[in-house]
Amino acid sequence: MQKTKTTLASALLFLGAALTSAMAQNYADGIEYYKSGQPDRAKIILERTLNDSETKQTESYYYLGEIAFPTSKDSALMYFEKGIAADPEFALNYIGKGKVIMGQPAGTDEKSIKAAIKAGEKEMKAGLKIKGAKKDPAVALACVKAYYDNNLPYQETVDKYYEKLLADYAPYYVFLGDIEAQKEEWGEACKNYELAFQWYDTTCVEAYIKYAGIYFRINPDMAIDNVLRLLNMRPNSAIAQRELAESYYRADKFNEAVKAYETYMQNPTAFQTDRPRYAALLYYDKQYEKSLSLSEDLLQAFPDNLMLKRLVMYNTYELKDYVSAVRAAEALFATPDVEFNSRDYMQYGKLLFALGEKEKSIAALEKAVEIDPTRLELYKELMTILQKSSKYMRRAEVQDLYLKQLVALEQDKTQDYFIAGRYYYMAATRAYQAKDTIGTTIAATKADSCFAIVVEKAPEDYRGHLWRASSTALLDLERKTGVAIPFYEKAIEVILKDLNNTETPPTEAVAARLKEDLIEAYTYMANFEYVAEYDKYLAMTDEQRNTFKFTNTIEWCNKILSVDPNHAATKEFLNIISQ
Repeated sequence: MQKTKTTLASALLFLGAALTSAMAQNYADGIEYYKSGQPDRAKIILERTLNDSETKQTESYYYLGEIAFPTSKDSALMYFEKGIAADPEFALNYIGKGKVIMGQPAGTDEKSIKAAIKAGEKEMKAGLKIKGAKKDPAVALACVKAYYDNNLPYQETVDKYYEKLLADYAPYYVFLGDIEAQKEEWGEACKNYELAFQWYDTTCVEAYIKYAGIYFRINPDMAIDNVLRLLNMRPNSAIAQRELAESYYRADKFNEAVKAYETYMQNPTAFQTDRPRYAALLYYDKQYEKSLSLSEDLLQAFPDNLMLKRLVMYNTYELKDYVSAVRAAEALFATPDVEFNSRDYMQYGKLLFALGEKEKSIAALEKAVEIDPTRLELYKELMTILQKSSKYMRRAEVQDLYLKQLVALEQDKTQDYFIAGRYYYMAATRAYQAKDTIGTTIAATKADSCFAIVVEKAPEDYRGHLWRASSTALLDLERKTGVAIPFYEKAIEVILKDLNNTETPPTEAVAARLKEDLIEAYTYMANFEYVAEYDKYLAMTDEQRNTFKFTNTIEWCNKILSVDPNHAATKEFLNIISQ
């Protein structure tokens, strides 16, 4: 689509808004993001606001050090030392520095480990000498974490500070919750987070956010209610607004997610880099025109953004603008050094099919399945296209793969095996028509295995027996082994039971279908008996042939006529073999 002046203008407005919003964030927002378990976002804000006039640099350095600690002890030490230089009277950086030192012994021997711990504790003691530090619960908790983060015994430190400083301190219970969460003890984790915001600080953002993140797995609505509760107390919290939007998204409440994101994006402390996410939510909410417009505008600012490229393709496809969709797809797949996901290929496959490129469409969807074989909707999309092709064996194979995923999820149903069996049966008949003996055998055997499961799961449904009989009959095309006979006999038994059901007699339409299928079974039996009796006939002398009767064949033919007295083919056949 050609860009209009209006569109370009809106892109420029966006850029202006991005700059304004970025400047509106302050270092306290970064600290809040860190405490809520989002260190990457925290680092962006803390680094961006480091030299702002209202920033307490020494505190920012401390949290930058905490963010760096898990991945780079050297970087963490650098930040803590910068914090000390910025304000020697801020105790937390001494605790951070001590934490780094005690975790970096010169060797692995006990003496080196003890020496490192002693050196670290010396640094921590320097911090504790600062006025007010010994009475600060944040400092006490930092001391506890110094040992915990280095996998050292920390309970003694907890005991030292608990009664006077930690017992009523909400972040301490968040810390305990984090420990339980790391062990995947979700119930205990939630219990501690709940203690934090219910008993000790009703506005403890990180406790609410972490509680909701875990509880979402159990009860999404309750998790959402918890975030709403936080927003009632902290209506301007950007992190809470975003968490609400994300919770709605994870719960597939796309309309609510869009509205929540709109609120979040208007927050002056919101991350403007979340605008592509907002565009994605608009797409999921089927607001395709709005999502497309925003995505195209944002691409002016972020031309390499993969999500935005995807959204342009996805939205133009949904809007049936296939020319633009193809152009967008070409731009997307031309992006270098990208591992495209299954949805990319699924959407591309649907687009190609809409353009009549059936083979290319199948190839794209097969690629999607290859990338993510656990995604059930991919099989459905692929089957939709394969059903419009003559690739019967491929249909069956895809249905079989789909079945395997359903089995793994314990979601397989009788109908799924029935469908797979029918596809394999069609593949077998097509192979037979092509005189492909091996292909016929392979497909018929697979069909039989599918219908065997159908029969096991639904023994009172004659269709499973009849289709199994038809499948195994393809393995005995010359009617020599009789491998299909037990299945035809069982099908006949069940059909007759259904026809003669006096308690719940079949409707006229159902009865007609039952009779039709009964005739099919009788016809097979008649043909099988005819082949056997004809072989006997050929081995006789002329005198014996004059008196020979196709007794068994005639018996089955008469059964057909008992169902349909006017069955022309059977009458004609009887007339021939009776001469």
